Amino acid sequence: MQHHFFARPQYMSSQDPVFDSSFEARFLHPRYWFSWLALGVLMLLAFVPVRLRDRLAEALAPLVFRISKKQIYIARTNLEICFPDKSPEERDAIALTSIRVGLKSLLGFGEFTMRSQRYLMSRMQVIGWEHIEAERAAGRPVILVVPHTWPVDAAGYCFTQRGVPMCTMMKRARNPVFDWHLNRARAKNGCRVYERSAGIKAVIRTIKSGRSFFYLPDQDHGREKSIFAPFFGYPKATLPALPRLVQVSGAKAVPLLACYDEANHCYRLEIEAPFDNYPTEDVMADTCRMNDMVQQQLMRHPGQYMWFLKIFDTREDQEGLDGLYEAGIQRIRKGLSPHG
Repeated sequence: MQHHFFARPQYMSSQDPVFDSSFEARFLHPRYWFSWLALGVLMLLAFVPVRLRDRLAEALAPLVFRISKKQIYIARTNLEICFPDKSPEERDAIALTSIRVGLKSLLGFGEFTMRSQRYLMSRMQVIGWEHIEAERAAGRPVILVVPHTWPVDAAGYCFTQRGVPMCTMMKRARNPVFDWHLNRARAKNGCRVYERSAGIKAVIRTIKSGRSFFYLPDQDHGREKSIFAPFFGYPKATLPALPRLVQVSGAKAVPLLACYDEANHCYRLEIEAPFDNYPTEDVMADTCRMNDMVQQQLMRHPGQYMWFLKIFDTREDQEGLDGLYEAGIQRIRKGLSPHG
């Protein structure tokens, strides 16, 4: 199978294809006024005491659970695949925790724009930083293997403020105002952000220049670019890019899980030792090892994960364009139960 993740990128220009964070006049169109209002509210919430803000998130979580029918259907589908031995009530409890953690992260979003570095770093608890220091002492950047947990941007902020220059690759969000604000904040905090369409070669050059890279291992990029590797025992379409990235960049792969510590009302980063003897000659074995690591992280802290992502959308035996979730989503849109 030919994988095109490392194919030659189609650049708009010969310059480094970083995300364009310049302001555009179209952002002021009336269709985006609600977006600006929402951003304004989030900026104000940055000054609300954390414990009060977290209590608001806890009050809102059950309501969001009840009204988010499509997202809950996706989450339930994912959780049933990953935790078949748990009861439906136990899996719903994980989904509710995920919503609660997501809301606490969202309501604290404005802090990274409005609050001081000293304040933000006081809200970070970091476990395993010695692994990063060891790689820095050896003169190597790292490739952080970071699953989609809600406070992932807190991890990026923490690393750049601790003197680790970062880069990452992002897909444009549907709302251009939120997209502009989020990636402008990332760039302002010292992270070089590439659009996914730029291709991986620009990222490889940046890693070789000394910047560490945020690698998100759990996205479904479709059949053409993926291999099917077990994830919680289910064949998941997985991009087999990490072994190649490590090989060509000389950086080591370091697992990182970004959490929101609900008990202590702070962000917690859990950094583990780099993969040793990686990569090997076996791409499938290397990809399975990555998936196994993410699985271990999520089994420790299942409520931190974005279970509402279509992580299993591309099926190994799929015929046609409809993924795993589409039939249920269509039924929900018609006001029916997702399970016919």
